[in-house]
Amino acid sequence: MTALSVEFVAKPQEAHRVEAAIPAAVAGALKDVTGFAGCLVMISDQEARLVTVVTLWGGDDRVERCGENVRWVHALLAPYVDRCLRVQTMVAHVPLLPVIRPETTAAGERPAIEDLLSEDEAVCVA
Repeated sequence: MTALSVEFVAKPQEAHRVEAAIPAAVAGALKDVTGFAGCLVMISDQEARLVTVVTLWGGDDRVERCGENVRWVHALLAPYVDRCLRVQTMVAHVPLLPVIRPETTAAGERPAIEDLLSEDEAVCVA
């Protein structure tokens, strides 16, 4: 997977809204974009205005799709950003951790999380 990470200081009046507003805005805008695999919003436990948004991109052309959509991600975040600190693209490896390993389902069924996370798939995060 490829990941696009955007670290920023949220506007004081918007800091309380980023947790709910950004995932909805990003998912709504990018849900039909080829390769978009999801979005994470992380807020510092020490300062509520320090925010990191990570978008995940999968598929054979994940790096290109990630790069093509950087401007869209910036535009979606613009209403919340007071100051941008860092933007970087990374290769993301998303293994299934024992702590979140899905429980066994009914006979013949595979948990949905197994379809989402594969050991041999790379993700791009933006």
